[in-house]
Amino acid sequence: MVRQQLPTEEKIRKSLQKLQQDRIAVFRINALTRRGRDELMAIFTAIFSEFGLNPAMLFNLYTAVVEIVFNAIKANAKHVIFKDEVRKKLIRQNFTDIEELLEVIFREEVLRDFMSRHILPDKLKRRVNTVLRLAEKKRTGKGDKLTRAELQQLAEFNYLLKKENAMVHLTFALGEESIIINVVNDIPILPKDMARIEQSRSTHRRLYEEGRSTDYFGPDYLDQTESAGFGIAMADEIYYEMGLDPLMYFTITASGGKTLAVLRFPRDKMAL
Repeated sequence: MVRQQLPTEEKIRKSLQKLQQDRIAVFRINALTRRGRDELMAIFTAIFSEFGLNPAMLFNLYTAVVEIVFNAIKANAKHVIFKDEVRKKLIRQNFTDIEELLEVIFREEVLRDFMSRHILPDKLKRRVNTVLRLAEKKRTGKGDKLTRAELQQLAEFNYLLKKENAMVHLTFALGEESIIINVVNDIPILPKDMARIEQSRSTHRRLYEEGRSTDYFGPDYLDQTESAGFGIAMADEIYYEMGLDPLMYFTITASGGKTLAVLRFPRDKMAL
């Protein structure tokens, strides 16, 4: 959920106050429960109302941002589990100074990418999907239905997240000419995942140029992988509807061990 332990009305008030005074509001997120999504929708609605933004754009923009945040949360899970799988592989091969070696591997992109080729992708995907499913059950009050083994698996995952201090930061900023929404993930993106995103967006752009961008959301085109999914396509489609090039206004980059998604919107395109 959005990490502010305040009633929704107080969160809205503080968010608007920050935007009015500092022109920026920042939220730290470690998960998005149903309540958290409702709170985020309420905050978006208040921002659109307070600053005279076009309400016709609200739902699609909110949906795109939520999906991008989910991508970041899932990427965090994938990273910590991938790192744990590498750790186990090094232990099996009788390496010493495992933690120091892991720091070197995950600091150097080439080594990190090399190790990704030695971890079975299906095994990694299954483990990620399992812990996210268990975490969602626990957050929605169904933890009593989890087995002891599932609770142990979830505890180990939460320990890994805490150890890596893996968080997602959502920023909403109001400039004189632009509205900027940032989703910053504390975890770097793998080169192959970035390549998949770029390929997916190129396909979507080609369809737009052919006058059929919405075809991308059909089963023949929509990429169902962890890193290039529905949220990015939704955001790109918003830009196409505004007559803007999403590859110019919506960027995804990796820097300083973080992954940064930046959505920029000209204020004149967002106004009523």
